[in-house]
Amino acid sequence: MSLSRPDGLRAGFHADVHDPVSGLMHAGEQWVPEQFLIEPHEHPVWEIYLQLHGVTRWVAGGQSYLLQPGHLFAVPPNLVHHLAGRSGNHHFYFAAVDLEPVVRRQPVLATGWPSTVVHRDAGELAYAFAQLVRELTTRHEYADVGLSLAVDHLVLAVARAMAPTAAPQLAMHPAVRTVKRLLDQEFHERWTLRQLADRVGLAPSYLAELFANHLGQPPHRYLNERRIDRARQLLDSTDLTITAIAHTLGFSSSQHFARAFRQLTRTTPTAYRCIRRVGDDGRQQ
Repeated sequence: MSLSRPDGLRAGFHADVHDPVSGLMHAGEQWVPEQFLIEPHEHPVWEIYLQLHGVTRWVAGGQSYLLQPGHLFAVPPNLVHHLAGRSGNHHFYFAAVDLEPVVRRQPVLATGWPSTVVHRDAGELAYAFAQLVRELTTRHEYADVGLSLAVDHLVLAVARAMAPTAAPQLAMHPAVRTVKRLLDQEFHERWTLRQLADRVGLAPSYLAELFANHLGQPPHRYLNERRIDRARQLLDSTDLTITAIAHTLGFSSSQHFARAFRQLTRTTPTAYRCIRRVGDDGRQQ
């Protein structure tokens, strides 16, 4: 496997994997400036994109698709696709996956894959992509097993997004479920309690009480935990500056980010990154 940063990116990486065991051909996470273009291309396997921030327009098979944050864009094998012109700064995950090895491990995932583009809200696909990126950018024991499991998880998440039939098994107030989903998937937004309450038609104080009763903490604390979870991954796997990470996660400043990070981890973002990189250097030796 080789990791590189294509010319012109603001941040991020491309992993050239071509692993016949896991089925992963390539993958990455990229922060893309306005002038960056992705030319027409195709692959012999499925290529899966997840739009995280920004809005882009893609063309695949002659059809145009507008990707909003949280949208899945999955292109079947041998279909030409490209980014249609300059789209402004944006941020996305991507992976090219050969389904055959995945299906050998998980036969049930063979069904339901269409012959056309999949474009829809991605649900919880970001969690699966984050785990895949972690496996690609962090040295772990049992790396081969971890990569195969991460690819299986990603394919499962895509399959679920294509056929969203999930039924909650744990009783939860509908307003709390909606707010939790917003904070899980759109933690980069600068949510206020008033904004969340308006989204579900409740008084802010009542929403805060309901949320704490169900999840053991107020919405703001839950939001910061989601942000700091993501911050750890970005500190591990990217060379984004602390200020850029703070902006990406929706904090008002790097100082605000550092305070929240210290409250939940008892260290600073800079110290966390240094400790992790020293640890990686030691394992490499």
